[in-house]
Amino acid sequence: MRTFMLIVSMTTFIFTGCHQQKKSESLVIEMTNPTDRYRNNAGIVIKRSQLNNPDSTLLPVLYDNNGKLIVSQLDDIDQDGQWDELAFICNFAPNENRTATLTWVTSEKYPTFKDSIQTSAGKESFKQFTASGDSILQEADSIGLGEIAVYSNKATYPIGKPNYLLISEGPVRRIYGIDRKESKVSAGRIAEMVTIWAGHKGYEKEIALINMPPNTLLLTGIKDNVLNRDTTFRAYEYGYVALMAHTLEKKSYYTGMAIIIPDEYYTRRGYTAYKGLNLWYAELKPNAENKVTFYVYGAKEKDNEGFRSADYFEEFIDYETLYIDNPIEINLVN
Repeated sequence: MRTFMLIVSMTTFIFTGCHQQKKSESLVIEMTNPTDRYRNNAGIVIKRSQLNNPDSTLLPVLYDNNGKLIVSQLDDIDQDGQWDELAFICNFAPNENRTATLTWVTSEKYPTFKDSIQTSAGKESFKQFTASGDSILQEADSIGLGEIAVYSNKATYPIGKPNYLLISEGPVRRIYGIDRKESKVSAGRIAEMVTIWAGHKGYEKEIALINMPPNTLLLTGIKDNVLNRDTTFRAYEYGYVALMAHTLEKKSYYTGMAIIIPDEYYTRRGYTAYKGLNLWYAELKPNAENKVTFYVYGAKEKDNEGFRSADYFEEFIDYETLYIDNPIEINLVN
């Protein structure tokens, strides 16, 4: 696997228009923040197929209005040796419109940059910048957050041992593939893709059920805590639900934990004992393609004193849900 990176500056994207390129010429990327909130480290993805560059040997480079390189990376999602997506991050004021220029260069002229990025906290290495979401992923099993189980024939089954693959690692996002063979239910498999964006306290989890029995459901949840006898459940009018908990960890600091689920996958919530833990769970129904997507967040007081407050954390999740529902709008113009 090979990841290309450059100095360029999240989550999904919307194409409001796109013109075909006649040659390997530059184009303007128009970007709009559709919310009345500041958006720091907003992730943007442009698929290679949308760029329609006839010369496959050239690579895209991004510049802002001042001619400064923007931090970006090229990701080989399907692992065929060719990049599939251009990913970068930008900051936006409320309802701001911004533009960037994309030009094509040979691999010899592709820019290089130091292993650091300017953030609101000062200069950080790329690995530091993505560390928050990555630590939540690595701690998920021990803290009981966002892990999944199979629910089939009115019984709950742990999923098979994971096999990890680092699909891409760059300055703006890190992508893992997780493959599990589900032997206790069938000979099927569960494949996960986890995307962690720089500067974010969580990650997106996309799950595919492969050759699993019909009507198989998934469970995911948040560990119960003796100091946290309940969770906050919130249903948003724009098509999402969130399960949230705010708990004292190790009698020293508070941690906020949340799972955001699109309505199309959510069926119900409940409380159960599982793998020696008591869990508040959400039941998830795969779509027609046998896929499920949800978002996992963890925010620690030791990283931001504001997260000592449950209200502060819940407001943070409210806005994260708003941003998921309102990705940065993208228009490509020759």
